Amino acid sequence: MSQALSFTAAESAVPAIRRWVSIVIAQYGRRDTCPDAELIISELATNAVKAAPGKLIKVMITLDGAESVLSVWDPAPEPPQVSADPLADLDDDDFDHNGGRGLLLVRSAALAWGCTPTPDRGGKWVWARI
Repeated sequence: MSQALSFTAAESAVPAIRRWVSIVIAQYGRRDTCPDAELIISELATNAVKAAPGKLIKVMITLDGAESVLSVWDPAPEPPQVSADPLADLDDDDFDHNGGRGLLLVRSAALAWGCTPTPDRGGKWVWARI
């Protein structure tokens, strides 16, 4: 069972995406996973917004047995980058804007995560299983 919605990639879309995912997860009877789902989808959606500002992005929730898969598609072909050393730039004035740390949170909260290219239409799906 899956549900999907499309959004314009804008920072203002991220809270709406987070709310929608929380509602759907609760409707599926998996309210106990809502905090992790909200964290994960916020990070995945934020990355999609940064990768393709103003473009259409898609968000999908899929039930897979006892697990849920949260997925975000964006039209940028580059895979997301995980920070190799999340503390390397602590002294940098732009520390909060350097990026790459959100996927560390996803990796910590998810059972698995990954990126699946969609070469037929460009872009990629970034997903996490909870």
